[in-house]
Amino acid sequence: MQPLGFFTTQTPSSQGFTLVELLVCLALLGVISSFAIPGWLRLQERSRVEAARDQLMNDLQTARVRALQRGEALQLTRLRDCTWASSADNDWSCGWQLSTKTAPTVLHTSQLQTPLQVTFAKSDPLDISQRGDLGTVGDRWVIKSRQTTLNIANTLCLSSASRLRWQSGESCS
Repeated sequence: MQPLGFFTTQTPSSQGFTLVELLVCLALLGVISSFAIPGWLRLQERSRVEAARDQLMNDLQTARVRALQRGEALQLTRLRDCTWASSADNDWSCGWQLSTKTAPTVLHTSQLQTPLQVTFAKSDPLDISQRGDLGTVGDRWVIKSRQTTLNIANTLCLSSASRLRWQSGESCS
């Protein structure tokens, strides 16, 4: 005799994962993330350095244009009001501001939001002539990570024709 459908006994099917399967997956996830996290941190720090470099380049180009438009000499000076800056005269780690040279009026301020190490080749502010000429030959900024193990640096170089260029590393060659 055949049993009717509602009288049949069914064995419960197993659903979900066992504890061993879950622990193996977590262990694999831990191993994979231990390889990925250092690369991710390096990528983030490199993008911070490049963002600061781009901000400085844009501000210098804007300063040239403003000097030409206004027909007066301008000056780019460093800011000193952040917690990560050193007392050295060439430390621009807090940021910079653009002002007129004769009667100091601040035209633009750029503050760095991340603790990077930004140094200028001289301890003097950068002068921008009324013709838009930037500083002198050999002026350069080195923007690098404060995490020395990552060894990430970009240098913004000023050529004889007041042209800006950047390169990786800490020197203009």
